[in-house]
Amino acid sequence: MIVLGIDTSTNTGGAALVTEDALIGEYVLNVETNHSDRLLPAIQRVLADAQIEIKDVAGIAVVSGPGSFTGLRIGVAIAKGLAYALKKPLIGVTAFEALAWQHSQFAGVVCPIIDARRNQVFTQAFQNQQAITEPINCDIDQLIAWTGQQTHPILFTGDGVHLFKEQLSQVESAVFPQRETILLRPSSVASFGLNQLAKGISDHPFELVPFYMRKSSAEYQRDAMEMNHGQ
Repeated sequence: MIVLGIDTSTNTGGAALVTEDALIGEYVLNVETNHSDRLLPAIQRVLADAQIEIKDVAGIAVVSGPGSFTGLRIGVAIAKGLAYALKKPLIGVTAFEALAWQHSQFAGVVCPIIDARRNQVFTQAFQNQQAITEPINCDIDQLIAWTGQQTHPILFTGDGVHLFKEQLSQVESAVFPQRETILLRPSSVASFGLNQLAKGISDHPFELVPFYMRKSSAEYQRDAMEMNHGQ
């Protein structure tokens, strides 16, 4: 069974193909370019290099959020379009789930951190691949206070680690992965999606929507304008 994984949640994005036994191919690029320009070429390239036709994949896994508002819309829209056109199962995967899966061999707590701007992060804690907290949007100081109370070693991963490593290093039990595995890999998205698909878990292409944990800047501006208009 082959699953295509797609990630456009941060600057790092790309596509990967996995089976139950191995990673077949992966294309990932960590640069500030528009995902709308590079995602479809990445999918085409990984399929062509692996000599696999898109109709032969068993399912499509995509990061639904949290992350870049524009990036998520692009990735989810393309994944939904492919799944609908090909009549293939679609698996929405949160960035937290995929990052926890990426570090599933770690015995302690895995704490994915996604940069949320304004000194804030999106985060959720996992242990033994099971969520032990709800997804939250909090100040980095709040996260450090919570993790400092935990008794297990805590592995911090995700794009927020680079920004807040100095503060996170204050946590006595903090562990950091090698830099090559801090950022989310499309292969982890595909692998977690394959695991979900094997359990019979999938989403309907018409029902999967991006997983946003707060309003976009445009929505905040709109709400402010409406509030001022109503005064």
